[in-house]
Amino acid sequence: MKSFTPKPLIAFACLALSAVIAAPVQADAEAIANEMCAGCHGADGNSMVPGFPKLAGQQKVYLLRELKDYRSGKRVSEIMAPLVSTLSDQDVADLADFYAKQKPAPGVAGNPALLSVGKNLYLKGNSNTDVPSCDSCHEEDGSGSGKFPRVAGQHVDYALDQFRLYATGKRTNGSRVMQAVANRMSEEETRAVAEYMASMP
Repeated sequence: MKSFTPKPLIAFACLALSAVIAAPVQADAEAIANEMCAGCHGADGNSMVPGFPKLAGQQKVYLLRELKDYRSGKRVSEIMAPLVSTLSDQDVADLADFYAKQKPAPGVAGNPALLSVGKNLYLKGNSNTDVPSCDSCHEEDGSGSGKFPRVAGQHVDYALDQFRLYATGKRTNGSRVMQAVANRMSEEETRAVAEYMASMP
């Protein structure tokens, strides 16, 4: 006589097995994050240092691309390159997944007086200088999408630094649109947009 295992029991067993397999992966990623990343980016990816980006809740596809670009040298960083060079493809994939699942902490705007200007630029751009709106790639709420990063709650100092790197051609990976946008925006405009992005929950 053939034995019969109820389908619900099989489904439960599969779920249990997947949890057992996934747990070590998550634990390994968290261990790498604590050992290599927490000093700059915080234990949960919510960096407290204005010059280091918040990674919590960041788009997984974006994080994976940036980690690989650091490792290949496509994105230049004297700090990140030697760290990421020691990681395997699986390690960087697990790290991207780990940080994408963390809850982002609210950001803080340093100059609330610039928020209205920054919001207008973020949502409407500047037609006089051919600067597109930011929400077309980064979403209206700043959450990002796939290869386009989350910008909501990001540190003002970090955002401004990335604008400068794009404008000077020193950040060559990622979207060419950002290089053009950074070159067309004034210093006052980039500050206002950075302040508005930091204020977004």
